[in-house]
Amino acid sequence: MYNEVHALRDCSFEVRRCECLGIIGRNGAGKSTVLQLLAETLLPTAGELKIKGKIAALLELGSGFNPEFTGRENIFMYGAILGMSPERLTERCQAIIDFADIGPAIEQPVKTYSSGMAMRLAFSVVAHIDADVLIIDEALAVGDVIFVQKCFAFLREFIKNHTVILVTHDIAAVRDLCDRVIWLDQGRVIEDGPPAQVTDDYLAHCYEQQQGESRIETKEPTEGSKPADLTSDIRGKTWAEHPEAVPKYGFFTFDENAPSFGKGGARIRDIHFTDLEDHPLTECCGAEKIRLVMNIDVLEKMNSPIVGFAFRNKRGENLFGDNSYELYKDHPVAMEPGEVLQAVFEFEMPRLHPGEYTLHAAIADGTQDEHIQQQWFHNALTIVSYYHGKTGVMVGIPMQQISLRRISNNN
Repeated sequence: MYNEVHALRDCSFEVRRCECLGIIGRNGAGKSTVLQLLAETLLPTAGELKIKGKIAALLELGSGFNPEFTGRENIFMYGAILGMSPERLTERCQAIIDFADIGPAIEQPVKTYSSGMAMRLAFSVVAHIDADVLIIDEALAVGDVIFVQKCFAFLREFIKNHTVILVTHDIAAVRDLCDRVIWLDQGRVIEDGPPAQVTDDYLAHCYEQQQGESRIETKEPTEGSKPADLTSDIRGKTWAEHPEAVPKYGFFTFDENAPSFGKGGARIRDIHFTDLEDHPLTECCGAEKIRLVMNIDVLEKMNSPIVGFAFRNKRGENLFGDNSYELYKDHPVAMEPGEVLQAVFEFEMPRLHPGEYTLHAAIADGTQDEHIQQQWFHNALTIVSYYHGKTGVMVGIPMQQISLRRISNNN
């Protein structure tokens, strides 16, 4: 006797050339099965696969390696499994070794490697295969930060002319790399769309599964949001004199109908910006101190409220933000039903590339690791940056002073 289990059912999608597709979902959702089917290490019992081009796969860590062979010997064996000729492998062997950067260990048996070293070597081999499609299953999770950055740089360059399919639990990586995301659950496609939208919905689902049914309805964002009709801290003269160098931001009004989720023991009533004298702002310069103010209606008793926020770019990447936990973990501000909690974050506005950004805000009760999410707002507020300068970074920290001077050489 046996029970038939369908790892995938009604799972259909198409991936285009030069597209990076992310696949997310909880353990057992069918993510790895999808990749094994694409890599043809599994055969479907129903349906069909159409693949154009050569696929290189980095699936289970260490698969394709013989632990008794040295790293160098495994390059030739693993490369042959992936379809490279001995001549091609000989030609690229040194480049693979240089990319892996594991030093003398390349001449040692792979069974002596750490998981990170094995991943370095496996990724390096795959990166040097002449493939049209690269599929990766959680391979970057064990790498150190320097090598992971190298891998991301390679993938960004690879995507320009090829296709990448990435399975990972690292939501930040999905938002950073992917053009599109598929959310799988119990073998079915739940959502297929832009990274920011799909990952937000997935995280909301995970919180609700962990904490019970949400009592806050998820609403669609309202159209035609306009800047808040508030008193503005006017700095027109400065912007007029130095429009090319002075960051300028416009703040749109808080959208109480923005999508949100949570248990519902508290509701964020209002979010707005002020100057240091509490004058409301609809716009500001960068490199100046401002305040982000949240007013929260408490509906249930909370012993240790945590309030936080994050600025995100259009790809859904968290650029900066903070929460109140560290400052109040030893002396929490307990709240009773009917009271109003106000959270104020004072910071210096950084420089952001031109474009629209969204602010995400949350109120929870508990600790950083174990808490009840009372309300999490997606896209609660929109911020527009008109900055025309070039910093070369995602978030520019305003410098207090920059100077160049010639000094004598005492040597």
